Amino acid sequence: MKTAQERLEDAMREVGTLLITFAPLDAALTESHSLARVLLLFSFLLIGVVLFAGSLWLERRKSHVD
Repeated sequence: MKTAQERLEDAMREVGTLLITFAPLDAALTESHSLARVLLLFSFLLIGVVLFAGSLWLERRKSHVD
């Protein structure tokens, strides 16, 4: 049985991976390239990287504590 922290780490990693993967794909397939659209793309990428890195940091911190 996974703990709440392990489930949170898994969810953060999955959401981060999806945002990192599909944000550029959305930008490539969209015909309008307005400034707002570009800022939205970069914000999704940044959120994805932060979530992914945060989950790895939590997992690494947990392994050093145990």
